[in-house]
Amino acid sequence: PQLSSYKDYLISEPHLQRALSLRECIANPYIAFKRGILEPLENLLQNGKIENSNYILLVDGLCEAEYHKPDQGDTIASFLYKHVSELPTCLKVLCTVRTQFAEVTTHLPFAMISLNDMHNDNIQKDLLDYINIRLQNTTSIQENAISNASKMDKGTFHQHKFLNHLLQLSRASFLFAKLILDLFEKGHLIAKSSGYNIVPTTLEQIYLLHFNLRFPTTRSFEKVSHILNVCLAALYPLTLLEIYYSVNSLLVHNFLPWIEFLQRFNFLSGFLIKRL
Repeated sequence: PQLSSYKDYLISEPHLQRALSLRECIANPYIAFKRGILEPLENLLQNGKIENSNYILLVDGLCEAEYHKPDQGDTIASFLYKHVSELPTCLKVLCTVRTQFAEVTTHLPFAMISLNDMHNDNIQKDLLDYINIRLQNTTSIQENAISNASKMDKGTFHQHKFLNHLLQLSRASFLFAKLILDLFEKGHLIAKSSGYNIVPTTLEQIYLLHFNLRFPTTRSFEKVSHILNVCLAALYPLTLLEIYYSVNSLLVHNFLPWIEFLQRFNFLSGFLIKRL
């Protein structure tokens, strides 16, 4: 990590760890920010422990905090607006936000790049390059994405047709393109004709297909529904043990043993990422 010196400094200074504890961050976010982040970084920069280069501070899903906006105090966006100018100049802030919540960034002094612009040539080129690399480097995608009738043609016309079709369907969404290519790679989608009628056209259809493949019956889905309910309701990522106790709190008559819980949780691999 580029800021390993900062990490080592925090480990060696218990008072800084206390300053960044959840309790202190809730009690006074700015003091925690100043004492736990700003001042240590300034000290390390002045002493040459951190190179005066460019570093990125990523705040992913800035709009998520808007769902839980407090009655008083700042959201992450308003906090950044007030204090981002105090960050060292070498630390560049990169925020992501959903298009429909772009207004939360109105007051932030950042340049905006839209990844949803279907008419942006750079985005289209990047997406096309990504699809092409996946297609060229993965034999199973080539075999499953190009119909048997098309394979008789020795040219590359049908590969170009698939590339352009997926590019149009993606509407500048890298996530959509990735998930579709993953389905072809794993053999869950196999082109029967050059029309690609089997290909989902929305993210909702993709996730529905994934769930139907993983849980073909209502009973199989019910085994993991409590786990999904708990994870979706949580305001922060839960540990495995926290999920386990929360799931059992929903069960009135039958307590779920740990081993069985792990088996059910493993059914969700790919949908949920386990937190260490």
